[in-house]
Amino acid sequence: MKKQNLYRTQVLLEPQQYRQLTALAEREGISLSALLRRMVAQALDARRRQDLAHAAEKLMGAYYTDGELVGYSTLDGDDFMGKG
Repeated sequence: MKKQNLYRTQVLLEPQQYRQLTALAEREGISLSALLRRMVAQALDARRRQDLAHAAEKLMGAYYTDGELVGYSTLDGDDFMGKG
C-alpha cells in the first residue's frame, strides 16, 4: 500500500462534537483522523458540485440568448434540462 502524504493540523472541537465524532469513528472502526478526512473530502466535493451548479446557472442565460450556443444543442439531439 502506497503511503499517502498527509499534513498535520490542529482543529479545536467543542466537547459535544468531539464525543459524537469519536463515537462515530469507533462505531465505524476507523480512527478519528480517517473519519475527519472522509468528512472533509465529502464537504469539499459537495462544495465543488455547488460551485459547478452555480456556474452553470450563470451561463444558462447566455445559452438561451446566444444563437451560436443554442445551435450546439442540436448536435446531440437531447433537450437542455435547465430552466430558461
